[in-house]
Amino acid sequence: MNQSLPVFFDHTRHKLWVEDLDTPLDILAFDGQEHLSQPFLYHIEFTSTEQDLAAERLLGRPARFSLHAPPSNLPVFDWAPAPVVKPLRTLHGVITGLQRLSASRDEARYQVTLQPRLALLDKGRQYRIYQHKSVPEIVEHVLRSRHGFAY
Repeated sequence: MNQSLPVFFDHTRHKLWVEDLDTPLDILAFDGQEHLSQPFLYHIEFTSTEQDLAAERLLGRPARFSLHAPPSNLPVFDWAPAPVVKPLRTLHGVITGLQRLSASRDEARYQVTLQPRLALLDKGRQYRIYQHKSVPEIVEHVLRSRHGFAY
């Protein structure tokens, strides 16, 4: 009699990709906050076989967090092509925080904070007076000149 317990909190199906990082990241948990007229904020906990991920390799880097549905229990036949699994949702942003939570002999556990690029505007303080410009012109100038936004 095989009594296997269902796994309710299996997050290994979710994927975190960070630009220029080739190390596989195994998702353990995540927590997100989303509000109207506010940038999202996700804390993503993962393990990596790389014991010392340098902050320079993660902080400020573009990242993508894909949320996938639980796998279906439908049988897959050898002769049938594997179904393409698309994510339910993908969040695009930058890594704005990094913590190393623990380590073992085999792997280390980390937590990163993922926010949209627009949230970087909150990280710095610069003051300037604009004369003879409309609000849309000022916003366009700030986003293009200081933050490299192109739209």
